[in-house]
Amino acid sequence: MNKMNTKTHKQKAVIAKDIHAVNVLITEQHTTPNTTSDIEASSQEVADEYAAGAAGLSAILGQIVAYFSGRAHVDDMDVLSFSLHHLFCHIDYLYHTALPELFNTPSAEQSPLSELLQRQHLWSQLRTLKHSICRMEPLCNLLSDAHAPAVDMPRGAEQDWLQSLDQERWEQALTTLTASLRSWQHNYNHLPSFAQHFAALASTMPTISQLDEAFNVLLDSAAAIFGDILPSFQALSTDNDEIIATLLFDLMQQSDQLLIQFDKALEPLYALIDYFSLIAHR
Repeated sequence: MNKMNTKTHKQKAVIAKDIHAVNVLITEQHTTPNTTSDIEASSQEVADEYAAGAAGLSAILGQIVAYFSGRAHVDDMDVLSFSLHHLFCHIDYLYHTALPELFNTPSAEQSPLSELLQRQHLWSQLRTLKHSICRMEPLCNLLSDAHAPAVDMPRGAEQDWLQSLDQERWEQALTTLTASLRSWQHNYNHLPSFAQHFAALASTMPTISQLDEAFNVLLDSAAAIFGDILPSFQALSTDNDEIIATLLFDLMQQSDQLLIQFDKALEPLYALIDYFSLIAHR
Protein backbone atom coordinates (compact mmCIF):
# COMPACT_ATOMS: atom_id res chain seq x y z
CA MET A 1 0.00 0.00 0.00
CA ASN A 2 2.82 2.40 0.89
CA LYS A 3 4.48 1.64 -2.46
CA MET A 4 1.25 2.45 -4.28
CA ASN A 5 0.87 5.73 -2.40
CA THR A 6 4.48 6.61 -3.13
CA LYS A 7 3.95 5.86 -6.81
CA THR A 8 0.78 7.97 -6.88
CA HIS A 9 2.55 10.90 -5.21
CA LYS A 10 5.37 10.66 -7.73
CA GLN A 11 2.90 10.66 -10.63
CA LYS A 12 1.13 13.71 -9.21
CA ALA A 13 4.48 15.46 -8.75
CA VAL A 14 5.41 14.77 -12.38
CA ILE A 15 2.03 16.07 -13.58
CA ALA A 16 2.36 19.22 -11.47
CA LYS A 17 5.87 19.79 -12.79
CA ASP A 18 4.73 19.37 -16.42
CA ILE A 19 1.74 21.67 -15.95
CA HIS A 20 3.99 24.30 -14.38
CA ALA A 21 6.37 24.02 -17.34
CA VAL A 22 3.47 24.41 -19.76
CA ASN A 23 2.23 27.52 -17.96
CA VAL A 24 5.73 29.00 -18.14
CA LEU A 25 5.85 28.36 -21.88
CA ILE A 26 2.42 29.93 -22.39
CA THR A 27 3.45 32.98 -20.39
CA GLU A 28 6.64 33.33 -22.42
CA GLN A 29 4.71 33.08 -25.69
CA HIS A 30 2.25 35.77 -24.63
CA THR A 31 4.98 38.16 -23.49
CA THR A 32 6.99 38.03 -26.71
CA PRO A 33 6.97 41.65 -28.06
CA ASN A 34 5.84 40.95 -31.63
CA THR A 35 3.29 38.36 -30.61
CA THR A 36 1.86 40.67 -27.97
CA SER A 37 1.42 43.57 -30.38
CA ASP A 38 -0.25 41.32 -32.95
CA ILE A 39 -2.61 39.92 -30.34
CA GLU A 40 -3.50 43.39 -29.06
CA ALA A 41 -4.19 44.69 -32.58
CA SER A 42 -6.34 41.69 -33.42
CA SER A 43 -8.22 41.91 -30.11
CA GLN A 44 -8.91 45.61 -30.64
CA GLU A 45 -10.27 44.94 -34.13
CA VAL A 46 -12.58 42.22 -32.80
CA ALA A 47 -13.68 44.49 -29.96
CA ASP A 48 -14.48 47.32 -32.39
CA GLU A 49 -16.51 45.02 -34.65
CA TYR A 50 -18.40 43.65 -31.67
CA ALA A 51 -19.15 47.12 -30.28
CA ALA A 52 -20.48 48.31 -33.64
CA GLY A 53 -22.64 45.22 -34.11
CA ALA A 54 -23.99 45.34 -30.56
CA ALA A 55 -24.84 49.03 -30.93
CA GLY A 56 -26.66 48.33 -34.19
CA LEU A 57 -28.63 45.51 -32.58
CA SER A 58 -29.57 47.72 -29.63
CA ALA A 59 -30.95 50.35 -32.00
CA ILE A 60 -33.06 47.77 -33.84
CA LEU A 61 -34.32 46.20 -30.60
CA GLY A 62 -35.25 49.65 -29.32
CA GLN A 63 -37.43 50.24 -32.37
CA ILE A 64 -39.05 46.80 -32.04
CA VAL A 65 -39.83 47.39 -28.37
CA ALA A 66 -41.38 50.73 -29.35
CA TYR A 67 -43.53 48.91 -31.90
CA PHE A 68 -44.90 46.55 -29.23
CA SER A 69 -45.52 49.33 -26.73
CA GLY A 70 -49.07 48.92 -25.42
CA ARG A 71 -49.47 45.61 -27.24
CA ALA A 72 -47.33 43.28 -25.13
CA HIS A 73 -46.26 42.93 -21.51
CA VAL A 74 -43.27 45.06 -20.62
CA ASP A 75 -41.62 42.07 -18.93
CA ASP A 76 -41.90 40.03 -22.12
CA MET A 77 -40.25 42.78 -24.12
CA ASP A 78 -37.47 43.11 -21.54
CA VAL A 79 -36.79 39.39 -21.72
CA LEU A 80 -36.90 39.46 -25.52
CA SER A 81 -34.37 42.30 -25.72
CA PHE A 82 -32.14 40.80 -23.03
CA SER A 83 -32.09 37.36 -24.65
CA LEU A 84 -31.42 38.61 -28.18
CA HIS A 85 -28.69 40.99 -27.03
CA HIS A 86 -26.78 38.37 -25.05
CA LEU A 87 -27.34 35.70 -27.68
CA PHE A 88 -25.70 38.06 -30.19
CA CYS A 89 -22.80 38.66 -27.78
CA HIS A 90 -22.14 34.94 -27.28
CA ILE A 91 -22.39 34.10 -30.98
CA ASP A 92 -20.04 36.98 -31.81
CA TYR A 93 -17.54 35.66 -29.26
CA LEU A 94 -17.94 32.14 -30.62
CA TYR A 95 -17.12 32.97 -34.25
CA HIS A 96 -14.73 35.86 -33.65
CA THR A 97 -12.68 34.40 -30.80
CA ALA A 98 -13.48 30.95 -29.39
CA LEU A 99 -13.47 28.91 -32.62
CA PRO A 100 -10.43 30.66 -34.20
CA GLU A 101 -8.44 30.22 -30.99
CA LEU A 102 -9.34 26.53 -30.82
CA PHE A 103 -7.86 25.85 -34.26
CA ASN A 104 -4.87 28.11 -33.62
CA THR A 105 -2.90 25.25 -32.08
CA PRO A 106 0.54 26.37 -30.85
CA SER A 107 3.28 25.11 -33.12
CA ALA A 108 6.01 23.46 -31.15
CA GLU A 109 8.72 20.87 -31.41
CA GLN A 110 7.67 17.23 -31.17
CA SER A 111 8.55 16.56 -27.56
CA PRO A 112 6.57 15.33 -24.56
CA LEU A 113 6.43 18.85 -23.19
CA SER A 114 5.25 20.43 -26.46
CA GLU A 115 2.57 17.76 -26.81
CA LEU A 116 1.44 18.59 -23.29
CA LEU A 117 1.30 22.26 -24.26
CA GLN A 118 -0.89 21.49 -27.27
CA ARG A 119 -3.11 19.21 -25.19
CA GLN A 120 -3.68 21.92 -22.59
CA HIS A 121 -4.48 24.46 -25.32
CA LEU A 122 -7.09 22.19 -26.94
CA TRP A 123 -8.56 21.19 -23.58
CA SER A 124 -8.91 24.83 -22.52
CA GLN A 125 -10.46 26.03 -25.79
CA LEU A 126 -12.88 23.09 -25.99
CA ARG A 127 -14.08 23.95 -22.49
CA THR A 128 -14.55 27.55 -23.63
CA LEU A 129 -16.81 26.34 -26.46
CA LYS A 130 -18.78 24.21 -24.03
CA HIS A 131 -19.28 27.12 -21.61
CA SER A 132 -20.43 29.40 -24.45
CA ILE A 133 -23.04 26.86 -25.55
CA CYS A 134 -24.22 26.29 -21.99
CA ARG A 135 -24.72 30.05 -21.58
CA MET A 136 -26.71 30.33 -24.82
CA GLU A 137 -29.13 27.51 -23.99
CA PRO A 138 -31.11 29.42 -21.31
CA LEU A 139 -31.22 32.48 -23.57
CA CYS A 140 -32.99 30.48 -26.29
CA ASN A 141 -35.40 29.07 -23.72
CA LEU A 142 -36.16 32.63 -22.58
CA LEU A 143 -36.82 33.66 -26.17
CA SER A 144 -39.48 30.99 -26.55
CA ASP A 145 -41.11 32.00 -23.27
CA ALA A 146 -40.96 35.73 -23.98
CA HIS A 147 -42.50 36.12 -27.40
CA ALA A 148 -45.26 33.49 -27.24
CA PRO A 149 -47.56 35.70 -25.07
CA ALA A 150 -46.95 38.72 -27.32
CA VAL A 151 -48.91 37.12 -30.15
CA ASP A 152 -52.00 36.71 -27.98
CA MET A 153 -51.92 40.15 -26.35
CA PRO A 154 -54.97 42.36 -27.00
CA ARG A 155 -54.21 45.51 -28.89
CA GLY A 156 -53.57 48.57 -26.84
CA ALA A 157 -53.40 52.17 -27.83
CA GLU A 158 -52.60 52.59 -31.53
CA GLN A 159 -49.52 54.51 -32.53
CA ASP A 160 -48.13 55.61 -35.82
CA TRP A 161 -45.31 53.10 -36.15
CA LEU A 162 -43.98 54.43 -39.42
CA GLN A 163 -43.85 57.98 -38.08
CA SER A 164 -42.02 56.95 -34.91
CA LEU A 165 -39.50 54.87 -36.87
CA ASP A 166 -36.13 56.59 -37.20
CA GLN A 167 -35.37 55.45 -40.74
CA GLU A 168 -31.81 56.75 -40.90
CA ARG A 169 -30.87 55.23 -37.56
CA TRP A 170 -32.46 51.93 -38.55
CA GLU A 171 -30.48 51.78 -41.81
CA GLN A 172 -27.21 52.52 -40.01
CA ALA A 173 -27.97 49.88 -37.39
CA LEU A 174 -28.83 47.34 -40.06
CA THR A 175 -25.59 48.05 -41.92
CA THR A 176 -23.40 47.43 -38.86
CA LEU A 177 -25.39 44.34 -37.87
CA THR A 178 -25.04 42.90 -41.38
CA ALA A 179 -21.30 43.54 -41.23
CA SER A 180 -21.10 41.41 -38.07
CA LEU A 181 -22.97 38.56 -39.74
CA ARG A 182 -20.61 38.68 -42.73
CA SER A 183 -17.61 38.74 -40.43
CA TRP A 184 -18.84 35.62 -38.60
CA GLN A 185 -19.29 33.81 -41.89
CA HIS A 186 -15.92 34.99 -43.20
CA ASN A 187 -14.10 33.82 -40.08
CA TYR A 188 -15.83 30.45 -40.06
CA ASN A 189 -15.17 29.84 -43.77
CA HIS A 190 -11.44 30.20 -43.14
CA LEU A 191 -11.33 27.66 -40.32
CA PRO A 192 -10.59 23.96 -40.78
CA SER A 193 -13.41 21.55 -40.04
CA PHE A 194 -13.52 19.60 -36.79
CA ALA A 195 -13.40 16.40 -38.85
CA GLN A 196 -10.13 17.55 -40.43
CA HIS A 197 -8.55 18.97 -37.30
CA PHE A 198 -9.31 15.89 -35.21
CA ALA A 199 -9.03 13.34 -38.02
CA ALA A 200 -6.82 11.08 -35.89
CA LEU A 201 -9.72 10.59 -33.47
CA ALA A 202 -12.41 9.89 -36.08
CA SER A 203 -12.35 6.12 -35.58
CA THR A 204 -12.86 6.36 -31.82
CA MET A 205 -15.10 9.46 -31.85
CA PRO A 206 -17.43 9.27 -34.87
CA THR A 207 -19.59 12.06 -33.42
CA ILE A 208 -16.89 14.68 -34.08
CA SER A 209 -18.48 15.43 -37.46
CA GLN A 210 -21.60 16.55 -35.58
CA LEU A 211 -19.68 19.64 -34.49
CA ASP A 212 -19.22 20.81 -38.08
CA GLU A 213 -22.92 20.39 -38.78
CA ALA A 214 -23.93 22.03 -35.50
CA PHE A 215 -21.78 25.15 -35.94
CA ASN A 216 -22.87 25.47 -39.58
CA VAL A 217 -26.56 25.34 -38.69
CA LEU A 218 -25.97 27.63 -35.69
CA LEU A 219 -24.50 30.23 -38.03
CA ASP A 220 -27.45 29.87 -40.41
CA SER A 221 -29.93 30.31 -37.56
CA ALA A 222 -28.06 33.38 -36.30
CA ALA A 223 -28.21 34.86 -39.80
CA ALA A 224 -31.95 34.14 -39.94
CA ILE A 225 -32.59 35.81 -36.58
CA PHE A 226 -30.36 38.87 -36.87
CA GLY A 227 -30.29 39.23 -40.65
CA ASP A 228 -33.86 38.37 -41.69
CA ILE A 229 -36.41 38.21 -38.85
CA LEU A 230 -35.48 41.32 -36.83
CA PRO A 231 -34.94 43.59 -39.88
CA SER A 232 -38.38 42.53 -41.20
CA PHE A 233 -40.02 44.61 -38.44
CA GLN A 234 -38.93 47.75 -40.29
CA ALA A 235 -41.77 47.68 -42.82
CA LEU A 236 -44.60 46.78 -40.41
CA SER A 237 -47.55 48.90 -39.45
CA THR A 238 -49.83 48.36 -36.46
CA ASP A 239 -52.40 46.34 -38.42
CA ASN A 240 -50.00 43.62 -39.58
CA ASP A 241 -51.01 41.09 -36.92
CA GLU A 242 -50.61 38.06 -39.19
CA ILE A 243 -47.14 39.10 -40.31
CA ILE A 244 -46.15 39.82 -36.70
CA ALA A 245 -47.35 36.38 -35.63
CA THR A 246 -45.37 34.81 -38.47
CA LEU A 247 -42.18 36.66 -37.54
CA LEU A 248 -42.48 35.72 -33.89
CA PHE A 249 -43.18 32.12 -34.82
CA ASP A 250 -40.09 32.13 -37.06
CA LEU A 251 -38.07 33.48 -34.16
CA MET A 252 -39.37 30.67 -31.95
CA GLN A 253 -38.46 28.07 -34.58
CA GLN A 254 -34.93 29.41 -34.91
CA SER A 255 -34.56 29.40 -31.12
CA ASP A 256 -35.64 25.78 -31.04
CA GLN A 257 -33.23 24.98 -33.87
CA LEU A 258 -30.40 26.50 -31.87
CA LEU A 259 -31.28 24.35 -28.87
CA ILE A 260 -31.17 21.23 -31.05
CA GLN A 261 -27.73 22.17 -32.36
CA PHE A 262 -26.46 22.89 -28.85
CA ASP A 263 -27.43 19.39 -27.76
CA LYS A 264 -25.83 17.94 -30.88
CA ALA A 265 -22.57 19.77 -30.21
CA LEU A 266 -22.25 19.03 -26.51
CA GLU A 267 -21.88 15.25 -26.85
CA PRO A 268 -18.67 15.31 -28.96
CA LEU A 269 -17.40 18.34 -27.03
CA TYR A 270 -17.57 16.43 -23.75
CA ALA A 271 -15.80 13.48 -25.39
CA LEU A 272 -13.00 15.71 -26.74
CA ILE A 273 -12.61 17.53 -23.43
CA ASP A 274 -12.25 14.22 -21.66
CA TYR A 275 -9.72 13.00 -24.22
CA PHE A 276 -7.48 16.05 -23.91
CA SER A 277 -7.75 16.26 -20.16
CA LEU A 278 -4.35 16.34 -18.48
CA ILE A 279 -5.60 14.27 -15.57
CA ALA A 280 -7.02 11.55 -17.82
CA HIS A 281 -3.62 11.20 -19.56
CA ARG A 282 -1.24 11.31 -16.62
